[in-house]
Amino acid sequence: MSLRGTVIRPRFLWVDGRFEEGQAVAIDSAGNIERLGRDVHPVDGQKLVEWPTLALLPGFINTHSHAFHRHLRGRSEIGNEGGDTFWRWRDNMYNLVDDVDWDGMKKLCLATFREMIQAGITTVGEFHYVHHGSGRFDLDSAVLAAAKEAGIRICLLTTLYEQAGFDAPEPHVIQKKRFISTYDDFIKHADGLRKLEDETTTIGVAAHSARAVPFAHIGDLWQWAEQQQLPFHIHLEEQPKELADCQKFMNLAQTPVDVILERIRPGALFTGVHNTYTTAENMEKLAELGANVSVCPCTEGYLGDGIPAISSNTHLSFGTDCNNRICFIEELRWAAFTQHAKHNSRNIAGLSAERLLKHATVGGARSLNLSKVCGSFEVGKSFDCVAFDAASPVIAGLNKDELADGIVFGCGNREIAKVAVQGLIRHEKP
Repeated sequence: MSLRGTVIRPRFLWVDGRFEEGQAVAIDSAGNIERLGRDVHPVDGQKLVEWPTLALLPGFINTHSHAFHRHLRGRSEIGNEGGDTFWRWRDNMYNLVDDVDWDGMKKLCLATFREMIQAGITTVGEFHYVHHGSGRFDLDSAVLAAAKEAGIRICLLTTLYEQAGFDAPEPHVIQKKRFISTYDDFIKHADGLRKLEDETTTIGVAAHSARAVPFAHIGDLWQWAEQQQLPFHIHLEEQPKELADCQKFMNLAQTPVDVILERIRPGALFTGVHNTYTTAENMEKLAELGANVSVCPCTEGYLGDGIPAISSNTHLSFGTDCNNRICFIEELRWAAFTQHAKHNSRNIAGLSAERLLKHATVGGARSLNLSKVCGSFEVGKSFDCVAFDAASPVIAGLNKDELADGIVFGCGNREIAKVAVQGLIRHEKP
């Protein structure tokens, strides 16, 4: 169903960080917002669409996903002897892509992206490093094809992966076959992908990690991304082993973030993913420089990673990462709950419902360099929305000042009634 050329009048609309009643939004023929406010009415043949029980939020922006990981469900090994570490889980992940081809990668991603839409995720930052199927880098286009078919907005974070560890040990056979490329080949590929950009497809770059990309090339790739005005993402300090290996390799007490802060100057296009073991001091330095941090609370709990040292200054966004459970509202509340449990306090980093929703929308757009496109209901931006059923027994009767809290800390996917991307309905609850 198309909402283009309509005026939508919901029960509640998210405006300037809070729900308001009596608001309407007019959508143009391209799916962008052309008017917004209390005095918005249909003109020039526009159709009025009344949603008297729905509460509209900007669509959620998922800044860190490995879509194919979803298909490891049922193989967590949680509680089993030998299944107690991230590294054992990684071996299972490698086996999943041993024989993957273009059709197989598209199928894996399509199922995940469709599930994301049902969870209110309208934009995904797909951190993609499984590049090589029957040809070099041919699997990247399979991911884009899956996103297009699912109807989700995508920022493909095509990912540089050069080696298997700080001291460049012999790579795992899967790393060599599916992931690894030279820096020069990668840049040529990333540059070529940009011709595939359209209204719902953009390209960014990522360095997989300090383990998989030498620091010199992390700096080179960041510089190239800045020059091209592309978002740059990197896994940082997710596991203690990464810090220990880095310190051993450098023969210094430096961690990956120490080195990055010393050698390059991260800015608003830079996103560190996880930063689970990054010191509070370094987290503040990243924030001061304008760098973003994407946390993935459900995955970080699922894999036993840990809890990052976020603060009210952190330029925060959220990701579903391994996609074992795709419920973005759950990512938000667990970001707060894990901080509460860690600090024995219910006021850490100012993570109110309203602040969490801002990180999930405005913060996500900032991380993917999409602030001019989505993340908020503003004239000129795309109409990407997630509509919650305010008549649901879970939140029925809440007023506009209580509703955000009720949604974030009480709802799940079942309360989502509709999801739209670029003015097109992509999910509607039966």
